[in-house]
Amino acid sequence: MSIELKALVGEALRWIESRKIPGLEAELYVSRSEERSIERRDGKPDEIANASAEGVGLRLLSGGRMGFASAGGLSLATVQGLFDRILTELPHLSPDPLRAFPVKGERALVDDAKISETLWDDSLFTESWDQIVPRLEKLEAQVRAGDKRISSVLRAGYSENRGEVVVANSSGVTAWERGASASVGVSAMAEDDGELQVGSAFDSQRRKSALDFDRVGREAAERTVALLGAAKMPGGRRSVVFDPWVSGEFLELIAQLLCADQVQRGKSLLSGKLGATVGSALATFIDDPRRPGGLASSLFDDEGCPTIKKVAIEAGVVKEFFYDTYTAARDRVKSNASAGRGSYKGLPGPGCSNFYLAPGKTSRDALIGSTKDGILILEVMGMHMADPISGEFSVGVSGLAIQDGKLGRPVKNAMISGNLLELLSGIDAVADDLAFHGSLGAPTFRVAALAMA
Repeated sequence: MSIELKALVGEALRWIESRKIPGLEAELYVSRSEERSIERRDGKPDEIANASAEGVGLRLLSGGRMGFASAGGLSLATVQGLFDRILTELPHLSPDPLRAFPVKGERALVDDAKISETLWDDSLFTESWDQIVPRLEKLEAQVRAGDKRISSVLRAGYSENRGEVVVANSSGVTAWERGASASVGVSAMAEDDGELQVGSAFDSQRRKSALDFDRVGREAAERTVALLGAAKMPGGRRSVVFDPWVSGEFLELIAQLLCADQVQRGKSLLSGKLGATVGSALATFIDDPRRPGGLASSLFDDEGCPTIKKVAIEAGVVKEFFYDTYTAARDRVKSNASAGRGSYKGLPGPGCSNFYLAPGKTSRDALIGSTKDGILILEVMGMHMADPISGEFSVGVSGLAIQDGKLGRPVKNAMISGNLLELLSGIDAVADDLAFHGSLGAPTFRVAALAMA
């Protein structure tokens, strides 16, 4: 499979070079992927899906003018059609002297075979659905047995995918990589005195054997019943403890604020704050595209540059933004290989990979035990609505009250509000229980005080 893609890219670049157009540079992004999934609803088979995708994205650069086009299919004829289309449009595009492709050797490749091995799983797509369904049935039974108030398992599903990408340009950059992953998820409904509550859990891993069905079932049962009997909490300022499960939206928002394109457009509250203190000494945010087994791990970014680990915020100080080649040129710095694409249909732009809040040294139990008056957040709604420029936010939360170091009654329909810089600066405790949900990770952490209504 990989030999075919590499051969196509090499043939296409040679053909473009044979056109002998002075000053013309080219970049090819070629990908192929496949996915299959099975879903059960209310304990019965519901849907089996199989999908695949393959295609080419081509960028041409001449005199600062950059054109892009993409198409499904993997053939030289596909590339030739894209080339002719872009070449016709290129003279009409506005020039930008900062436009460039990465050059081979700009950063030495640290070839870590151990990381590459963790990104692929030969066992995927080998089992029949008849072999996988019993594991889902066992998962459903485990959730139902988790608490007598659980009335039904709404959904249980399993999926797996694999794919490969080749990125190459006329400046000598060539990168090939493959990756795979598997996921399992379940959601359930609980009922008590006419009150209904829904909860869920999931796990995604690079290797199918690493999926923890038992943990998913246990956590789904716990989350489904956790908020039964919840009531409003009196307003005021109190400590807010974030469970790792709900930290994804918060981490995603912080990562977006660190993207160089947003910073350069003035659409991030971190604009102009490189080197400034924006959080407490416990606020360290790391992006590690070489984390073994990470769902977003990769030896190359989507422009073919070798990836590196980045400490974006260290002890509350902004140290680095996420750069691709273009945004790095705008700031007159080197790219830190943070280019990403949604697919072959999209252009590269800066973004994160495995992004997480660095863990502390205290236990979760000790963190909660040291909280006098607060709430452990188990659900959060609307963090993505925070204003990225001002940092103001107001979100709905549900969870468990904390009083004198002990977890108490369930709480729902509460609102916490404030400013993201206030939140970062207010982090006063971070536990050692770092957990990833997808490519975003966090331990349990506490903000000293936020307004609650």
